[in-house]
Amino acid sequence: MPLNYFLSMNDNKSNEHFLAKTFAGLEEVLQQELEQLGARNCQKHSRSVSFEGDFALLYKVNYFCRTALRILWEMDRFRFQNNNQFYDAIYKFPAEKYLSKDGTLAVSASLTESQFKTPLFASVLAKDAICDRFRSMFEERPSVDKDEPDVQFHLHIFRDECILYLDSSGESLHKRGYKVAGHPAQINEVLAAAMIMLSGWHGECDFIDNMCGSGTLLIEAAMQALHIPAGYYRHHWGFMRWKNYDRCLWNKIVDSANIKDDVNVNFYGYDVSGRYLGMAKANVEEAELQDFIFLEKSDMADTRPERTPALIMINPPYGERLDVEDIRSLYKQIGDTWKQHFAGCMAFVISSDLNALKNIGLHPTRNIKLFNGPLECRFQKFELYSGKKSFQNKIEKKR
Repeated sequence: MPLNYFLSMNDNKSNEHFLAKTFAGLEEVLQQELEQLGARNCQKHSRSVSFEGDFALLYKVNYFCRTALRILWEMDRFRFQNNNQFYDAIYKFPAEKYLSKDGTLAVSASLTESQFKTPLFASVLAKDAICDRFRSMFEERPSVDKDEPDVQFHLHIFRDECILYLDSSGESLHKRGYKVAGHPAQINEVLAAAMIMLSGWHGECDFIDNMCGSGTLLIEAAMQALHIPAGYYRHHWGFMRWKNYDRCLWNKIVDSANIKDDVNVNFYGYDVSGRYLGMAKANVEEAELQDFIFLEKSDMADTRPERTPALIMINPPYGERLDVEDIRSLYKQIGDTWKQHFAGCMAFVISSDLNALKNIGLHPTRNIKLFNGPLECRFQKFELYSGKKSFQNKIEKKR
């Protein structure tokens, strides 16, 4: 079916309204990424960015965006004073344009200063309205499937206003599709991608992770350097189950990727644990990046750069999900290793243990608040000077 058919399904509007969800602290980097992808009228909110664009942008952002957790398509917004008005407004929404009568649905809700006491009550009332509409039209109703619905509806309710969204992503977009082995304290892929963007690195020099765990930072860095889309390894998105799914349009979006065959930099990962290094190897091979990412079992103190300048980025233990006997000594070893063996490089570290970070013994030139799951962290930058020339000066010469 042609694209203009789908646009006509939403009141002939050529300008759709979307909402991209992310982690706290990543709103600005998400906005920048959305604008680069062609989004218009971006506005930052708490843990999200609203934006506008055509229907094709919905597919494009789902496939290319690295720092979004999910993309919601705004379908309707209305005000209500009581349960009946809320029910009637949802009942009038033409859900049959997106959901089949024998399909499955799920409804979720978020509330702020609402007359509803719980999100569950609002979602159940909305589900009843949608199903009642189907029953009146077709004498059948879709079933509820909370795990893998054909259409996921989401309600954002603030006081007496409700915004009705369709969740186009399905599973969270941090689930890239290359993870076959998981570290007990692995970093989220969306956060890892954002950290690399925040570092200012664009593939000008080697990328090193002295404590690589399951390899997330290395894989995300290689994907960025090679221009591999965030969704390259995924096979399913929520919008693929909608009645208005346009396979031809989706194939055009996928084919528009300009993936590089090679880059002039390498990616080095080290870990003292053979078990964790095995996880990293499995993930790297699943991502088919073994020609670019080199892994080696090594203690942090024994690592060296193959060449300088290089960018180092690590996600060391925080003492939260992994037991560390002496976390302060570990962080001191990090600083000592960088000072002794990585002069001329730039280093970044993320941790929720602010006291342990002080034991690195270096003065951070940047200190950004980020969240790794529920943990409030600091993402710190250190320039490891070599003589009079800083890392940044060397990088500028390479550009």
